[in-house]
Amino acid sequence: MKPGGRAAGRPAADTRSWILLAVLGAWLSLVGAAPHTSAFSPLTLEPRHLKPLSGRSIGPANMGGRISGLAAVEKDPSTFYVATGTGGLFKTANQGTTWSPLFDKQSVASIGAVAAWQKNPQVLWVGTGEANSRNSSSWGDGVYRSLDGGRTWTHVGLEATRHIARVVLDPADSNTAYVAALGRLWGENPERGVFKTHDGGRTWQPVLQVDARTGAVDLAMDPGDSRILYAALYPRLRRPWSFAGGGASGGIFRTRDGGRTWTKLTQGLPKRTGRIGLDVYRKDPRHVYAVVESDEGGQLEEFEERSRNGGIYRSEDGGDHWTRLSAYAPRPFYFSQIRVQPDDESRIYVLGTDVFVSDDGGRTFRGRGARNLHPDAHAMWIDPLHPAHVLLGTDGGVFQSFDRGENWDFLNNLAIGEFYTLALDRRQPYWVYGGLQDNQTWGGPSQSRFDPEPFLEEPKHDGITNDQWFCLGGGDGFYVAVDPTNPDLVYYESQGAHVQRLNLATGARRGVRPSNKEGEPRFRFNWNSPFVLSPHDPSVLWLGGNHVFRLYDHGEKWELASPDLTTQDPTKMVTGGSAAETYCTITTLQESPRVKGLIWVGTDDGKVWLTRDGGGHWTDLTGRLRGVPRGSYISRIEASHHDPGTAYVAIDAHRTDDLHAYLLATRDYGKTWSSIVGDLPAGAPVKVVREGLTNPQLLFAGTEFGLYTSLDRGLHWMKFGELPTVAVDDLALHPRERDLVVATHGRSLYVVDDVGALEHWSPAVLRDSVTLFPPRAAYGFQRRTMSGLWGQRMFSAKNPPAGAAIDYFVTQDRDEEVSITVADSANHEVRKLSGPGTPGLHRVVWDLQARDPLERIGRAESDQPVFVPRGRYVVKLTYGKARERKQDLQVMIEPGAEPPPE
Repeated sequence: MKPGGRAAGRPAADTRSWILLAVLGAWLSLVGAAPHTSAFSPLTLEPRHLKPLSGRSIGPANMGGRISGLAAVEKDPSTFYVATGTGGLFKTANQGTTWSPLFDKQSVASIGAVAAWQKNPQVLWVGTGEANSRNSSSWGDGVYRSLDGGRTWTHVGLEATRHIARVVLDPADSNTAYVAALGRLWGENPERGVFKTHDGGRTWQPVLQVDARTGAVDLAMDPGDSRILYAALYPRLRRPWSFAGGGASGGIFRTRDGGRTWTKLTQGLPKRTGRIGLDVYRKDPRHVYAVVESDEGGQLEEFEERSRNGGIYRSEDGGDHWTRLSAYAPRPFYFSQIRVQPDDESRIYVLGTDVFVSDDGGRTFRGRGARNLHPDAHAMWIDPLHPAHVLLGTDGGVFQSFDRGENWDFLNNLAIGEFYTLALDRRQPYWVYGGLQDNQTWGGPSQSRFDPEPFLEEPKHDGITNDQWFCLGGGDGFYVAVDPTNPDLVYYESQGAHVQRLNLATGARRGVRPSNKEGEPRFRFNWNSPFVLSPHDPSVLWLGGNHVFRLYDHGEKWELASPDLTTQDPTKMVTGGSAAETYCTITTLQESPRVKGLIWVGTDDGKVWLTRDGGGHWTDLTGRLRGVPRGSYISRIEASHHDPGTAYVAIDAHRTDDLHAYLLATRDYGKTWSSIVGDLPAGAPVKVVREGLTNPQLLFAGTEFGLYTSLDRGLHWMKFGELPTVAVDDLALHPRERDLVVATHGRSLYVVDDVGALEHWSPAVLRDSVTLFPPRAAYGFQRRTMSGLWGQRMFSAKNPPAGAAIDYFVTQDRDEEVSITVADSANHEVRKLSGPGTPGLHRVVWDLQARDPLERIGRAESDQPVFVPRGRYVVKLTYGKARERKQDLQVMIEPGAEPPPE
């Protein structure tokens, strides 16, 4: 070839074109838009990118939850506030017809006290951390203040107090507040007693303190003189195996100078006191009432309602002298609340398991003073301007009376149930079961077959109502299980492993709790005793006490499957009571779904065990755990669904006053363990961990303050589900629907519909331009119309969108929509859809009908949807210049709901 010549057969213009194309291709590759490629810079995954996977509240609201405080606007008592022990704060402006949650985005969910400043009720104060000393009580992080009725909050200090019993406001100055801080439940701390601020919480002064175990459990102000306050101090300390409350350091104290000086009031009162509740008679503030716990004189029964030296006391001279009126002091560590009718001091209310009412000034009381209420009353507000109007808070929610407690309305539209555990059956749609604190065990639908009649309204699809839920029985409800081969066979329990087998079809019930023989050592069962059905044989249950018990033949028979697996510390196994302090017991166990007889066990005293032969031989793994405090409560063990040697252990050490998160994993049958806490938040103990059913990299963790997920086996975690701040006590993945069901301890149940995108997740999702995930099988059925759901008072929860959920993930915003086509097995187009093209996960729901809604021809005989035939379909997705993505979709139509013949 001559110099300056060209290759034969290629014109000069072609050479220039190739050069231009090469330069253009290089430039496009630099900006991430090279033609015919789907590789992009990886997206940093954040919770907002998974927004379609948000929790759907399914209630129920039948049973409510523990109410810790009440406050109302005196000039407008239709507006009042409900503080819950574990579920946040709620406001109604229409006497409970509707509610607004006010504390969902704060860092804690447990509320101890709420107060509204009556001159301007937009000013609210909240003390966090309930003052009840239950073994299940959560904790707070100090005081919050709102100047706009609870829409926004400012944290104003006292973080270390943990539990606040009362907030009292100066009626003339919204910046002056007094706080009764009870202090830590599971340990000692100096930040307890009475605190005062005069500058809206910017600074606080401890104005009444005794020692590191004695805190303030109640506080009352003279309604005629804000300088006079009465404080009840209470020493208490809970251990996993015991509870100690009371002593000489407590009692009733008074200040007459706004907290500068205090006097202990002793004339006529016991020297040793426990929990005390206070109230001041509004018409004559010299009359002060107290319900006093005292162990002077001893006790004849564990749950006495009368005291030898405690009871109801009254002072008629502002606390200088006291007269004992009655011996009533019902279960004082849990209640100790007294209220005086504002216009008639002959009417006294004492709250307890029952509501005790006196009409002779506190000398005699009658039980069932409030008829047909949920037991365990904790809070009461009596309208000072209309005293026949009374609000009551119990372990079962909020009640309202307009005739001085003669009749009550249960405000059963707050979903604040305190669930411990849950189970799922295999119905279509499936049912959810769960055990609750003080509220038995319940079952109900994950979605209903009903939609409310939308007369002159847009359809709401909130067809899950309270009356679709049903109670199985029990006291406090805990573990529950459903036979996967027979959804009518359900097992549930109340405290102390009182396990029942219930046939839902016949109503037949039978207790199956193992018992020792006469003269033998008693079995010990935890307050929340774990039991599980064998994944290999549903006629077998594994139950944990101090031993592992194998119940077989559906619980008709049992045998020991282990020796005592606890530390058997004789100093920690002697406590009486409700089983809440029974110690040296098994708290979690699970049989491997991969290998029959491979069982992992954890105990409340920190032991972890493994058997690989159904209990024939046991290996103590406790000494191999690293980086966790010795003796900590093992809250949950999750056996891997993929590898028999892999298990996960969640440890909740708050019962030893340690709030750190502990989460361990083993991949070698417990020989070695590593921490997978990763970047889980500090100060939020882990209560439950679950592994993905399909994806071994996928984990979910429920903590004291929310739900988290990891896509890399615990290296990194992120907040998940868009739930309110609340404790997540249990999680379950439905094997057919791929739903994640969430049991919260304070906000009832949630369903994260179809987490299949996470089950099929891989690192490549963040590198590709768009990913179409395999959709779960879609099930078409006709929903019936439900009528009678008029107004806004009745509770109802939403059904999920009907149809096939099509999930895809986009990594870069191309400013265009995603196109989705559904074709049948013959590749004939059935439906065209579109969805957002913004970065993140998106869900488009196909309603299982052909053609666009505007093109459909209505049927004269029915307005119900006409489904496509059952069978295999193909989902095709296109986005920009990326190659087409395809996934198969199986459509199932319920018999009787098939499309009519053409």
